[in-house]
Amino acid sequence: MLGSLYGLKRAVVLLPVAWTGAWIGYYAYTDTLRRSHIRERNKELSKTLMGLPGEGPDFTQPASDIEREALKKRYSSLRFAGRYWNPYVEWREQGAWEWALWKIVLSTITLKLFYNGGVPPERPIPDLPIEEPDFDLLYPSSPSAPATESNGKSPISSPDSPREPFSGGANVEVTDKLTMTWLGQSTSYVTLDNLAILTDPALNDRTLPSRLAPQRLRPSPCSLDQLKRVDVVLVSHNHYDHLDPEHIKELGDSCEWIVPIGVGPFIRKHGATRVTELDWWQETKHTLSRPGQKDKTFTITAVPNMHWSARSPLDTNATLWSAFHVKSDSDKPKSFLHLGDTGYSSTLYHAVGRVLGPVDLAAIPIGSYEPRWHMHLQHTDPEGAVRMALQMHVKKSVGVHWGTWLMSDEAYNKPPLDLEIARQKLDVTEDQFCVLPAGKTIVVE
Repeated sequence: MLGSLYGLKRAVVLLPVAWTGAWIGYYAYTDTLRRSHIRERNKELSKTLMGLPGEGPDFTQPASDIEREALKKRYSSLRFAGRYWNPYVEWREQGAWEWALWKIVLSTITLKLFYNGGVPPERPIPDLPIEEPDFDLLYPSSPSAPATESNGKSPISSPDSPREPFSGGANVEVTDKLTMTWLGQSTSYVTLDNLAILTDPALNDRTLPSRLAPQRLRPSPCSLDQLKRVDVVLVSHNHYDHLDPEHIKELGDSCEWIVPIGVGPFIRKHGATRVTELDWWQETKHTLSRPGQKDKTFTITAVPNMHWSARSPLDTNATLWSAFHVKSDSDKPKSFLHLGDTGYSSTLYHAVGRVLGPVDLAAIPIGSYEPRWHMHLQHTDPEGAVRMALQMHVKKSVGVHWGTWLMSDEAYNKPPLDLEIARQKLDVTEDQFCVLPAGKTIVVE
């Protein structure tokens, strides 16, 4: 009896130690492989760039084709051991224990275990304004969309009546102006040369249907069915606050879904088959065909960023994550960049600027960045957001991914305040990099 008890005690001690040791060994081994890939890529990039005329690239001039291809190769996706990895020197693998250290141990010590970000009790929250999108501007030849609900809840459209396949939605004219309407988190509605783009669709009240999930600090400014046309949906990754399966069911094949590699099966599982999966730097052409109008084409490029993916603990980084660049193929092209979620890497965004810049309009995340020791790799802070906008030569940047769901330690209203500090530090005007009330429609000239 005593021997059995002693054996049980040893097992209680040794099994957690063995489990932890195995994971530490796994992360040490895979990170060694990851850094080896980075070193080899950096050597190859340096060799190519130093072989250019003048012993290196001239950063005062647009990048040459050789430089662009070398940068694309250096910042291509990295996959081994059945997972995707971030090919950046700034990145480190974090693991579930780092999240547990933050959320359970340090949050308890710092009395932030039940911290609500300083959110006031009244609704609507005074400094989180909401406006109705300018539907008259977005759809100039159609009646205004019906008013949103006024009961403080996010309007939810029914997934039981999906839109007609290949229709884009209602047969309405979409403005030819470059516009952006921020709908909360990373969900934006963008029009570009008559093309209607929806990013990271997540308009419901919670990130998933559970009372344990975060609830919106402010309701969505409109429902999905008020967005009368959606030609293209850009999905940066599969996290719950960026992709709601109910919206996949409703939009279905009425639009084209552009997603990173591996996300396609999830989209198809929920009823949409018009899915294009892209690896970093891969391009696809979208053709906009409207009755009585000449066809228009657009080049959509998957762009590397620094983040991760998962729908459950069992599929971490099984699918890729990506930003997307959309550019009209016209005599006077316009461009839009959807960053999704990303940490800040100075080398990465310098490369993106050399390959794709300048950019007319960009939606850049500025929230969910504290505590910095844990969050800085996956979520940039406002200063990093401004720096990447400068490196990518963005003419107009809008800060997104804040003021919607509280999922980090900074105060609910801190991102715009830190953005103002960053603008002053880096000599950037509010016209160059701004935040918007949820639902406000702006025109980028």
